[in-house]
Amino acid sequence: MHYYEYGKENDKTIVFLHGANFVHSFGRQYPLAEKYHLIIPHIMGYGDAAGEIFDTETAVKQLASFIADIGKKVTLVGFSLGAQLSVKLCAEYPQYFTSAIIVSPWLIKKEPMLSKVMAMNEKQFASFKNKRLCGFIGFMNGLPKEQRKEFVAQMQNVRIETVRSSVDNGITLETINGFENAYFPMIALAGSKEQTEVHDSVKGLAAMNKNCRYEIWDKAAHNIPPVFSKRFNELIIRMAEI
Repeated sequence: MHYYEYGKENDKTIVFLHGANFVHSFGRQYPLAEKYHLIIPHIMGYGDAAGEIFDTETAVKQLASFIADIGKKVTLVGFSLGAQLSVKLCAEYPQYFTSAIIVSPWLIKKEPMLSKVMAMNEKQFASFKNKRLCGFIGFMNGLPKEQRKEFVAQMQNVRIETVRSSVDNGITLETINGFENAYFPMIALAGSKEQTEVHDSVKGLAAMNKNCRYEIWDKAAHNIPPVFSKRFNELIIRMAEI
């Protein structure tokens, strides 16, 4: 599996699962490598794994195997698509984690919202194929210069089939069997400016498992890791020290 790695192996390990398209979703968290061992796997279909087409079950199995090979329990942090995969990993492989932060998961996928989100992502996909426009999108999403260059190059290899299967990925509140039994501390986050479905998703996770609490951050949209990085990084440290 392709991945980025920062920090020292003997420090506590944090595994970050990025959002769709943006392998560097957690670029503003990389300074945590001064104290922690950070690992950012490339989810299948994205980044240096863009030669594959995303499939939910295969992606979860790949990630579970990769995390198992680390050889110790880790803190898990997921954003957007990575948050949805994190929920499924927590439900099916709780033995690998000491704590988890689930940021902006979309776990209520019903019409007409599903079709609306699909159309938006297909339109964005077309924009990514324009390198100049892709670079601007990276800038607007808070990516530093070098990470933007890498993002533009990676996005040229992502396939439309990956976009479609990652949007309609089958991970919902109804399908995450076992999440209610995950026994480690978890927190689910959403921004106040995100859709009602995301708000209800984090509330639903907290209602499902007594070890999971939720917060909705005022003024935040689908941008907590880059835009609210100071507060978010402080939360990561607290959860990693549990």
